[in-house]
Amino acid sequence: MANLPDSLYEDYTRSMVNFPSALDSTFPPSPNIRMIINWIDDLHKKIPSTFDFALENLITEIMNIYPHISRPVYSHNGMHHRVYNILLLFQCITHYPDTRNPFLTAGMQHYMYPLMDINLTDKPLECLRLGALGVIAHMLRPPVDVAVVRCLVNTNCLQHCTKAIEIGLTESKTVICCIHIQKYSVHRRGLQYCCVLPDRFFLIDGLLKMLLVYLTTIATPCPSLFNLVVECYAKLSYKPRARRGLRRYPPTMLFNGTFARLLAVRLKPFH
Repeated sequence: MANLPDSLYEDYTRSMVNFPSALDSTFPPSPNIRMIINWIDDLHKKIPSTFDFALENLITEIMNIYPHISRPVYSHNGMHHRVYNILLLFQCITHYPDTRNPFLTAGMQHYMYPLMDINLTDKPLECLRLGALGVIAHMLRPPVDVAVVRCLVNTNCLQHCTKAIEIGLTESKTVICCIHIQKYSVHRRGLQYCCVLPDRFFLIDGLLKMLLVYLTTIATPCPSLFNLVVECYAKLSYKPRARRGLRRYPPTMLFNGTFARLLAVRLKPFH
């Protein structure tokens, strides 16, 4: 009994004053403002930016439509309309230089090419083709950026325009003629690309002649499309090599009276 405390209510806190502060070492020091800033910065690095995250989702949506563009549209589940709205958004992105340059750097124009190569004429698919063409068209809005022309030249964008001229509606044909072929030929590098090799010149010449044939098949030929075709030929004639090709293989439909009525109308001045 001699070892029992004198009282059950003995105050033990006085004896803990001399204990080592082992418990204190298990708690981190109170954070200062610099530590908080570093934590926030580390957290921000681990979370992708909202813009990049949104673009990734939009591109995923476009890629999800690829398996459905090689067959006719039997159901309207909203997918085609949704992708078309995404293409309209991309047109806004490529319209402004601040967002166009990252678009080019990421090579996002490649995601448009499968839609431009659609081999069917169903209206939902034609809308996708027209939307994809519009994205490329906005990349070439004046003043034309040489980096855009170089990018489209290096990725053979013109090759992906042939299907729209072969089977597309007038709107798609006009977009290609007005923006792609015309803007290619406006810029020195683009015109050089069109004429430096015979196969490229004959490709463009064949597309333009295909447009002339198309104009003869519709009851009321589109004057604006016809004028653009004529302007494209005029710009090609600036290059001596192209002039020689045009002399040897002239667009005879422009001279045999087929479009006499349209030629009689005052054409828009050449740029």
